[in-house]
Amino acid sequence: MKQFFLFLLCCCLLPSALAAVQDTRQLEQAANRFLQAQQGKDGFAYQLRLPARMPQMQRCEQPLQAAWPAGDARPQRNVLLSCPTLGWSLSLPLDATELQQVLVTTRLIRAGEVLQAGDIRFAGISNRAQLRQGLTDERLVIGQMVRSTMPAGVMLTSNQLRSPYLVRMNQPVRVLVRGDGFTVSSDGVALGNAGAGERVNIRVANGKVVSALVEADGAVSIQLQ
Repeated sequence: MKQFFLFLLCCCLLPSALAAVQDTRQLEQAANRFLQAQQGKDGFAYQLRLPARMPQMQRCEQPLQAAWPAGDARPQRNVLLSCPTLGWSLSLPLDATELQQVLVTTRLIRAGEVLQAGDIRFAGISNRAQLRQGLTDERLVIGQMVRSTMPAGVMLTSNQLRSPYLVRMNQPVRVLVRGDGFTVSSDGVALGNAGAGERVNIRVANGKVVSALVEADGAVSIQLQ
């Protein structure tokens, strides 16, 4: 009879005891949310490496807290989970992958905008196929015009950029006609968009359409043979 009552007591206490243990999935989810938010900030990507046997922690009734351990290690080797109300903490191991830095947009950039220093930042990326296309030299980006609208966080590639337009469709332009030892200036209207060093069609005063080269100051030039 005594054994029977002990069995009933265990049956009653067992669910309560199990319920008091922190769910491993919640530990994993809390750690992964933190790692995702920290992605690339220190130049590394992290992946949780759960031990074969997880320690059994008392269930935390409050949201779990995740943080880096004290110190400024690079790369980090562990992520620290804690329950503020119960006072326990748990260190979980990580695998780290060093990221290569490429330039990405900091905001929504609309087609035709010219990039300024505040429009770009460096971000870590581990995809090697993308790395071959990404730009890493700010001098090749600042002052360039984007061909199409890009949201914040997009990696910049040379195909997305071009030199800014100095001449735009229907814009009045100064036409410089150069010959052997002389230069004549007249007015015209651009029939397209073009940047420095590019050619654009111009309608001159007599209505004739000619091809001209865009100069660095926005004028266009025609070289007579």
